[in-house]
Amino acid sequence: MSQAAQLKAEPEGFQGKKNIYVCEKCKGHIVTVDIDRGVTPFTIDCKATVFCDGWMKSSMYRVFDQSMKASFEWYRPTAIEVLSPGAQHHVDQGGLLIRKATS
Repeated sequence: MSQAAQLKAEPEGFQGKKNIYVCEKCKGHIVTVDIDRGVTPFTIDCKATVFCDGWMKSSMYRVFDQSMKASFEWYRPTAIEVLSPGAQHHVDQGGLLIRKATS
């Protein structure tokens, strides 16, 4: 099977789906959307405020209202982006990176 055919045969996964991350420390939250197919982490550093150093946990895509506006998006980086060795390893394993939503 060709690589293109294999990619089409794979399930969509969470691409296009919203997720909510909630901070254990400040109780703030963010809404994310997966704009590409890939893997996202269960915990991330707090992005609800610039002052919090807590950890946010994923709601595992159990989001009832998928019409909410996402403030962050998970994306597959381009080949020209320079990544840290840890981030590059994550991407090489199918992982997505997070950034402020572009739309």
